[in-house]
Amino acid sequence: MPDNSSFEDRFLIRELYGRYALAAAQQDGDTWLSCWAENGSWKTPHFELTGRQALLGAWDATWTNFSKVSAFNEVGEIHLSGDTAKATSSVFEIITLVSGGQTQMVGIYADEFMREDGQWRFARRDYTLMSQQ
Repeated sequence: MPDNSSFEDRFLIRELYGRYALAAAQQDGDTWLSCWAENGSWKTPHFELTGRQALLGAWDATWTNFSKVSAFNEVGEIHLSGDTAKATSSVFEIITLVSGGQTQMVGIYADEFMREDGQWRFARRDYTLMSQQ
């Protein structure tokens, strides 16, 4: 059972998931990038990146193929330890391609967070693809 003494931090981490997904849907690269720690890492079956500059490059490359993205997260238990945390989430994504097609993906994220400049940010996101159509 979660420790309710850190309810505010749990809420702020869940809000981070929402801000991240909404930034993608709105194609707001500045807000999306602000969700990441300065040295944040993102690992997918296609790449592994570290640092905001590399993440920004991935963001820009994404929008050469995608015209719209909608992501829906379900967050599991959050484990806090001071200014760091871990959580697992599932994500369902609907992606409209520039070429006119559409793809849907379901995956699992193993996430690590850190409090940086007073804000919770993603320190590491490891994505495992479960299904794609």
